Amino acid sequence: MIRHHIGFRLLHWIIFIDGVLLTLTGLQIGGLFGLRVLADTASATHIVTGLALIVTLGVFVYYLIITGDYKWYGLSRIPYSLRFFIAEFKAWFGIGPHVKEPIRYDPKKGEYEEKVIPTVVIVWWIYVIIGLVIIITGLAMAFPTQFSAVYSLADALGYPIAGVGGYAFIRAIHRLFMFLLVGVVILHAYAAWVFKALRSVTFGDREEPVVE
Repeated sequence: MIRHHIGFRLLHWIIFIDGVLLTLTGLQIGGLFGLRVLADTASATHIVTGLALIVTLGVFVYYLIITGDYKWYGLSRIPYSLRFFIAEFKAWFGIGPHVKEPIRYDPKKGEYEEKVIPTVVIVWWIYVIIGLVIIITGLAMAFPTQFSAVYSLADALGYPIAGVGGYAFIRAIHRLFMFLLVGVVILHAYAAWVFKALRSVTFGDREEPVVE
């Protein structure tokens, strides 16, 4: 059955492609690993792609709201998500029972009783926090005048913590959270493979467990 409609899949992969391009151009701008993706337009491409990503993320959130899928990622579900994570953790190390897949579709009602693996809720909010930090610091570096308040905050936090403030501290935070994001994306992709969700986010369909 169809798990993710074309709108979700299209936005998901646009966000992914934007993220890959931002990571590659960001590594080039930072002079990391000797990477060179674009000759002379890395900085401009990085900024334009970043702005495009912000717009796409806004459209994605709007899509989740109008389709009602936002309910699966609500803050109120975090405690449930944590309990499921603990159960998964115990099962992984053999100190607890096997955790059954919680996704269930009710064909009679034509709706899901549970649509996501509960730990996805935690991952979603990790994405939100990391993403906001990256976006704010990125905008501050690209538009320092308009985001002068961020520089004031960077001075207030940076000098006591790291002995530097302003642009240097903002750039360091931006880079740190970029690496954190890459790590979360890798774990996210691994989980999608384990729970057989890659097909659904690519082609839309998945064989879902049903309510008996």
